[in-house]
Amino acid sequence: MRSGVAGFFSPDELASGKGLVDHSLRASPKGGKVRGNWRRPSSLSQALLPDSVSGDGIRALQQGRYADAFGEAFSGLQITDPISLPDGMLSLVHRVLELEPDGGHYDLGKIVGEADIHEDDWFLTCHFIDDQVMPGTLMYECCLHTLRVYLMSQGWVGEADEWCGDPIVGVRSRLRCRGQVLATTKTVQYEIHIREIGCDPHPMVIADAIMYADHHPIVEIRDMSFQFRRASKAGIEQLFLQKSAMSAPANQDSEVVTIGDIKPPVDGFNQDRIRAYAEGKLSEAFGPAYKIFDEGRVLARLPRDPYLFVDRVTEIRHTPWEMKQGGFIETQYDVPADAWYFAADTTGRMPYAILLEIALQPCGWFAAYMGSALTSKVDLRFRNLGGDGVQLIPVTPEIGTLTVKVHCTRVAASGGMIIQNYSMEVLANCGLVYKAKTEFGFFSARALDSQVGLREVDRWQRELPASKVNEPYPEGKGLPIAPITMVDTVQCFQADGGRNGLGFIRGVSRVDSSAWFFKAHFYQDPVMPGSLGVEAALQLLKVVACKRWPEVEPDIIETVAIGEDHRWTYRGQVVAKVEQVTVELEVTAVDEESMTLWAKGYLMADQLVIYELENFSLRMVRP
Repeated sequence: MRSGVAGFFSPDELASGKGLVDHSLRASPKGGKVRGNWRRPSSLSQALLPDSVSGDGIRALQQGRYADAFGEAFSGLQITDPISLPDGMLSLVHRVLELEPDGGHYDLGKIVGEADIHEDDWFLTCHFIDDQVMPGTLMYECCLHTLRVYLMSQGWVGEADEWCGDPIVGVRSRLRCRGQVLATTKTVQYEIHIREIGCDPHPMVIADAIMYADHHPIVEIRDMSFQFRRASKAGIEQLFLQKSAMSAPANQDSEVVTIGDIKPPVDGFNQDRIRAYAEGKLSEAFGPAYKIFDEGRVLARLPRDPYLFVDRVTEIRHTPWEMKQGGFIETQYDVPADAWYFAADTTGRMPYAILLEIALQPCGWFAAYMGSALTSKVDLRFRNLGGDGVQLIPVTPEIGTLTVKVHCTRVAASGGMIIQNYSMEVLANCGLVYKAKTEFGFFSARALDSQVGLREVDRWQRELPASKVNEPYPEGKGLPIAPITMVDTVQCFQADGGRNGLGFIRGVSRVDSSAWFFKAHFYQDPVMPGSLGVEAALQLLKVVACKRWPEVEPDIIETVAIGEDHRWTYRGQVVAKVEQVTVELEVTAVDEESMTLWAKGYLMADQLVIYELENFSLRMVRP
């Protein structure tokens, strides 16, 4: 330890302290670093992990019961004596308020823990007599325990004797204390941002932290380090691979999948009423409360055929016309074996755009059931703002009925806008097909017209003019055909382009104001579905794969790759007056053995960047 500083202060000086007034962690975020090509196990996708952990969950971690804290993704692990979180007198984290696997200041992860403070806590009564205050060393330990919860959520679990942890030799950390935790303090919070993570060669992490006393910042820790000297990346991967092999549905890859149970509609919300919401009288869909929208006023609708993928509502746990979080609905969609999209995709699998719509459309119905539009005197449009998800099972024509379970997790209204957050699960008889979290917003037409798109985007644009190819979108096995083809021309391709030299592609498509999707999405509010913009990017990624592995004749070009996280952000719309849509993709990672690509990209409406797509993936599947 070097440059240690302590001070003598009067009670008045301590009471008037301002805490951390210049914590640079908030002021200057920087890019993080991944060591040793680390990726968390694919079965631990962001969409499958919880965004918080309750007190019961923390107690479960103290007993090595990971699934009770983090969910089904941790069930069935073959561990005899699991490493656990400290408990007893060292139970320093009581709950986790936020868990963001790819969030934080460095985009590598963030966690916020919290603990309750009691006047008789042992660390107060022993430190000091007549001057009780939490030791600064224990403050460091509190943040370290919160970091350990985060690492457990990323799969850093196993046998206790194989996970010996300590700080990384040679990494200098810095601790600044500018406030106190006293007997009068009610709660403390620990906010951790992952700066570096990986295997070098053992699992290691470096993080920054801010500690709060009753939400007042008092402690800053820079470069807090931790490593597990006996564990390995291969060991983590093998642990979850064994679990996946044991828990995979036996019929997942078979040609015939048993059709799931078809449930009756609840409260009369059958296909006729769903279609009334899509293109008919709103009073026939939701009753007299919506009669004001039968004539004159305009309401956000569900898509029309052929882009409507809700057949009935089978369960509702929410009071109608109450716009509040916490509710739940369940819908079903019967997948036709001869659906148009199976033929258009040419792979025999449901395109990702359709699966995404199956997950998102019930959110639109739920928003209407809450009476969201009834809260405004101005007509409002409904737009998806983004989300993250993971596909776990491919959808084939034999899948049968898909059941969608939707929870509303947040509702906020301000300045004429309404923001709503949802979590969704799409299930079939064979198991969990897709899981996602998403955000929607209600906006006036004026607000949508004044949108400025995504700000401060980091597009890769070097040396592009000399690399233009201007080729029509190719034809071939595994490549889409009309009506779902969303790219007219491959304008530019560089096999060694992009920041990592792994590939870059740009595609364009002229916008036809009479296109089928404008008529289908939505009635009285034509706009290109965001899911089709994502589909355009995936179709370009297929071109990259075909050019990278031209000798391979795959049975399936899997987009998105099963088990891989992905994230989308929308900040604009493609309407009929837009002349051209441009999509750019930069390949960010490649796994040659499994023939898997990952990419980041942007979509432009004319010159305005409106979509950002992160970690979208493709896998070539051999016969």
